[in-house]
Amino acid sequence: MNCKHASSITLTIGNLLGCTSVCGKDIGMPCRVETDSRKIKEGDIFVALKGERLDGHDFILDAVRRGARGVILKQEEMPKYSELLQGKDVTLFGVQSPERAIVDAAVRYLSSFSSLKDIIAITGSVGKTTTKDAIGRILQGKYKAHVSAGNHNTLLGCSLTVLSAPSDTEYLVLEMGANAKGEIAEIADHFPPSMAVITSVEPVHLEGFGDIRGVLEAKLEIVTPHCEVLFINGDCSLLAEGVAALTDRPSRVITIGRDPSCMFKILDTKLHQDGHQYLREVLIETPLGVAQLESKLWGEQHAMVVAVATAVGYEIGLNFDDIASSLREMSSPKGRGALLKSDEGIMFVDESYNASPVTVKAALKNLLGIPSRGRRIAVLGGMRELGGFEREFHREVFETAISVADVTILYGKEWNNLSANGKEVLHLHDIEEIVNYLKGILRSGDIVLVKGSRVYEMERIYEWWSLNEL
Repeated sequence: MNCKHASSITLTIGNLLGCTSVCGKDIGMPCRVETDSRKIKEGDIFVALKGERLDGHDFILDAVRRGARGVILKQEEMPKYSELLQGKDVTLFGVQSPERAIVDAAVRYLSSFSSLKDIIAITGSVGKTTTKDAIGRILQGKYKAHVSAGNHNTLLGCSLTVLSAPSDTEYLVLEMGANAKGEIAEIADHFPPSMAVITSVEPVHLEGFGDIRGVLEAKLEIVTPHCEVLFINGDCSLLAEGVAALTDRPSRVITIGRDPSCMFKILDTKLHQDGHQYLREVLIETPLGVAQLESKLWGEQHAMVVAVATAVGYEIGLNFDDIASSLREMSSPKGRGALLKSDEGIMFVDESYNASPVTVKAALKNLLGIPSRGRRIAVLGGMRELGGFEREFHREVFETAISVADVTILYGKEWNNLSANGKEVLHLHDIEEIVNYLKGILRSGDIVLVKGSRVYEMERIYEWWSLNEL
């Protein structure tokens, strides 16, 4: 993509924000802007956002105590906080709307990136964050690539990512997510990708999208007139149909998957153990020949992540050895498949970050694939945002769980009235009850899968064990 240097922009946060007033010394770019005062690190800038339940202005003093060197706040709050923080080494930036100011500042700042080659955007129903991280990992081995942290996939999150990027960034890798139609279109309008990835189209967030067709339409919003190359899951016929129907298709559409027609075809994948580590081996047929890769991303679903990252790397011009070495050392992050082991020899499969029907089934399949000398135990929180399909999908996942696990523990009203004769199934009512039960039954060699929607805070289960990441 062609990006012109905007020499008229002074690269300070105050000028980029278009502040109504500044109290203190302006701050140069890039800078790390944080919306949660608890996550503030020394030198960060805190932005005070007003939400439905909490007002960030109430946490300004806490952010400053934690080391914030700047605060972005509503102009009307400036007199109050300039007095409260008098004598402190902190700069206050007054704006009409902190959230709008952050987005506008990011767009202005991005226009100064004279070395930027491409914005690569990733969306999809599942696998967005891991795919984004894998693409970022292979690019950072050779280029100045900046990657969105965690799942910063909203318009605000992408804006914060841009503001933290060095101005000599060559590749900007952004995750774009949505709970409703129009949200991805808005992000892509502000930060138009020249390369885009759609990992999958699955029945998630149905309360916002209505049905699977609504999900498809939302994901395709990532394809703008600026998009030159689109990478898609070639095993998803619905996605292929949607792309074919686009009136303004990218000049190149690259398919990845197991289907024989895919340009990057997954020929085989298997799990093997190397000492205490589990590695996923993936064999991929590419336009340049067959490539064999392995990664600490051990889940079977990660074969697609490896294949997509390989396809993007080939398109950019990376050689196979660079791609392979970058992916080999990439492991599953906490909450997304990390393997944890207790001092007592109990293994936990940490899938606690979130849950949808397709991801829970994939996690259960992975649980079955891990060699075990003990029992397989599934601890499942309910799945949210399924609309009128909630009961049907919970029944499907339940049937899969009892076919895989020796013990199935269910948490949440979504599982009510589900039971199975001859199977050990428990309905427990809170995290403490789950932990107490597990403490009483677990023994060395057992493997415990933990997964559920964010509202159930399944990660709290680990607080009762001393765990080491494998």
